[in-house]
Amino acid sequence: MFTSGLAGNPGNRGRSALAAVWGGIAASVMLPAAVAFAEFEIPEVDAEKGAFEAEYRGAKHWGLPPSDDDDDREALRQSHEIELQYGLTDWWMLRLTPNVERVPGKAAEFSSLGVETQFVLVPRNDGVFGLAVMAGYGPYSLFVEDNTPDEFEFGPVMEVAPGPWLLTLNPRLATDVGKDAEHDGLGFEYAAQLRYQFTERLGAAVLGFGEIEELAHTGPFEAQTHVLGPSLYVFSAPDAEREWLLGAGMLFGLTEASAKSAVRITLAVEF
Repeated sequence: MFTSGLAGNPGNRGRSALAAVWGGIAASVMLPAAVAFAEFEIPEVDAEKGAFEAEYRGAKHWGLPPSDDDDDREALRQSHEIELQYGLTDWWMLRLTPNVERVPGKAAEFSSLGVETQFVLVPRNDGVFGLAVMAGYGPYSLFVEDNTPDEFEFGPVMEVAPGPWLLTLNPRLATDVGKDAEHDGLGFEYAAQLRYQFTERLGAAVLGFGEIEELAHTGPFEAQTHVLGPSLYVFSAPDAEREWLLGAGMLFGLTEASAKSAVRITLAVEF
């Protein structure tokens, strides 16, 4: 589900059976989505019983750093994923996220499947505050033959919406799972957005994404992954038969371990 963030907007209240969201184009060459931030996902708190959503996200990055095994990476990476979400109740939803990645010059390949569930603790429903908790599992070892470990992550999804502002925070703890696990402790990931709604149809935001592989051994800040950048959103008219959202923006790396830049494009439609 996507909303313009303005209380009282009819488009905020109705969610149809199917939603397709086209997200970002940014860099990636056969890299797990959790590492490449392929999805650049900003989740929402509220669920709706019986609502089914299909969301496409992609990314295109420039200036990726060398890999840990000293192999040179391509200057350009692309990845694509489709998130399928279903509301079992008004407080419980499930998500499946297939991920497809393409090395330049080669055909796209299915690389992973993420499984998530989310429980709404405090529904926002166009109000000021909302809170949910999510948990996800990425069985990468089933699809990627490069000893990539499986991953389990969990954390809150928070929304604060005073007036035309909408702040979304999704901090998560993550840990490697399975025989290929590289770290025994917890890692940290986050997605954040601060959006301002100029009108019912136009908004602008600052987005941030980051990762610390091990909280027990954080290392220097330059060894962590952090990206930040602006985005512009255009929404459908409140009385439109079908709701849609169009967004475009850039993300810039804040550390040596991050990609130097990324283009992010989002197109969302509800049917």
